[in-house]
Amino acid sequence: MKRFFLLSGIAMLVILLACIAGCTSTTSSPAVATPAATAPAATPAASAPSGAVTAAATTASAGVDTKVQVHFNDFACLDIQKALGVEYLYPGEKYTVWVNTPGSISPNLLVLDVTDNTKLGAVKPVWDSIQKTWQYEGILPMVKIFDVTSPQSKTLTIKDQGKYYLCIDDRKEIGTSDAIYQVPVKVTRA
Repeated sequence: MKRFFLLSGIAMLVILLACIAGCTSTTSSPAVATPAATAPAATPAASAPSGAVTAAATTASAGVDTKVQVHFNDFACLDIQKALGVEYLYPGEKYTVWVNTPGSISPNLLVLDVTDNTKLGAVKPVWDSIQKTWQYEGILPMVKIFDVTSPQSKTLTIKDQGKYYLCIDDRKEIGTSDAIYQVPVKVTRA
């Protein structure tokens, strides 16, 4: 009987060690986080965005350099935390947000917190002829760059811990088209 318990104990020890070794093994190639577009919560008055972020993005903890794919007359958002490989952005952190034109459209760039990101699908940009700018009723972008026709950048300063989204909005266009534009964007630590 002692022999049975001894062999059972050794077998359990071998299995336990094999499990531990399997859980702590390292891979030879580093994992790379690929940014993904986020779809704001669907509302009855809006359709979900059809844009995406290209898989050929370069990511690092210090920044991201990618292209946001946006359909003509639609919008697409980049989950900044996911692209940077972090859980949240924290108060006091500063980032430089850069955008360039894809050529034939002049989209708007907005950096939104998680609450405003969920509202974006229901709020279309409206031209304010008095202030000569685009307005998004009920949304307060942390960074806004309107009518991108050349490379532009602005500083994003995080005030509250949370999740933030970089959105490219082309919903001010007139007409219809099946075109998909790749808008170059960068988010780097300032």
